[in-house]
Amino acid sequence: MKFETEIKKEYACDVLVIGGGVAGFGAALRAAREGMHVILAEENGYLGGTATAGLVAPFMTCYDALGEKKLIGGVFLELVEELVRIGGAIDPAECRKCDSFSGYKLQGHLGTTPIDKESVKLVMERMCQNAGVELKYHYFFVGAEVENRRIRACTFATKGGFYRISANAVLDCTGDAAVCCAAGGACEFSDENGNLQPVSTFFTIDNVDKAALDAAVYAASDASGRAFMDLIADVRKKEGFPCGTVKVRLYEQPNGIWSVNMCQIDKPFDVNDPDEITRAEMEGREQAHAIFAFLKAHVPGLGQARLLATSERVGIRESRRIVGEYRLTHDDLLSSKVFEDAVVVLANSVDVHTAGAVDYKPFQNHTPYTIPYRALVPRDFDNVWSAGKTISADRYALGAVRVMPPAMAMGEAIGLASAIAVKNDYVAKEVPYHLLRKGLDLPL
Repeated sequence: MKFETEIKKEYACDVLVIGGGVAGFGAALRAAREGMHVILAEENGYLGGTATAGLVAPFMTCYDALGEKKLIGGVFLELVEELVRIGGAIDPAECRKCDSFSGYKLQGHLGTTPIDKESVKLVMERMCQNAGVELKYHYFFVGAEVENRRIRACTFATKGGFYRISANAVLDCTGDAAVCCAAGGACEFSDENGNLQPVSTFFTIDNVDKAALDAAVYAASDASGRAFMDLIADVRKKEGFPCGTVKVRLYEQPNGIWSVNMCQIDKPFDVNDPDEITRAEMEGREQAHAIFAFLKAHVPGLGQARLLATSERVGIRESRRIVGEYRLTHDDLLSSKVFEDAVVVLANSVDVHTAGAVDYKPFQNHTPYTIPYRALVPRDFDNVWSAGKTISADRYALGAVRVMPPAMAMGEAIGLASAIAVKNDYVAKEVPYHLLRKGLDLPL
């Protein structure tokens, strides 16, 4: 059956950003500051994506492997500074002690940024409004019009009917390459065996006896003990455990709230199938309550804890990825490769989750690695860019760069690139790198 509908409203802009998560926020803000008329279309009624609807916290590290040099600046740093100013975040400079703000991790988590999700919503919105971004909430992307390698317009479903937005540049920040895929662009999905990282339901708690929890963690002799791995294994054997998680993962956030990252849907499924996602949402909530009961019963300092909220959406670590002008690889990370067209500098560790374990490979090189501009340019289009976990990358490279600070930096890079392209009539892959380099805050 061919579906046809009447377009109720039409809009036009220079740059259309689809998806208001951290990547879309960075992209829209930067493009608007470059003088573009920017429309940002978002499904939710607020910005932040994974950081807000997903309750994912903290922002992972923005520092080098030693936790000494801040690598990611620009829009990300500006957001963090404003959050800190209003009490909605803790300065990452204060979170380099392998303590509760870093999830008690001994490696790879130096310089995280604990956040308050309501503050993130507010500050992101204020920054976009101040820059002149036209925010359109409750817009569900449904299709793209393509002509001569260019996406000319996109259609959205709303409560008021179907709306159409035409644009000179289109930035796919959907988290699942929805725009590129719908327009016929090549995408990757999973690995050769169909494996995907498990999705997770985050939840938050408070009323934690931090002194008691700290004492138990610091009494442990190794990383396994700090994560209460023997405790989970023992409870799993005697009582059962709701998922394959093998570690207690708690992160202290501002104002006495703690983020819990322990639920996971172990069996891989198509994360773009709404029926499968529905089942995962329900299972995730069941797991959250079961794991909360485990924490109260067994982990020191959590006996009087309260469950505050479960995430409004499951956190999806891996979905469709674009096929770009370059494919970032794990070897690029290991070799600390500095690309000629580098647009992000980072030192985040590889973090690939599986059903019964986490394949965590701490990045320990003294020299950071980079993300090339070409990995953010879909090869099939001339006026389309993509940022965040849709990057053109293999699964292990994705496992490192998918986290929020790099995603926001990628967004800022494509926001700048799209503005340069629109102003000078460049196709995406031919935007001169020296103009990008001049406009980005890179520690190179």
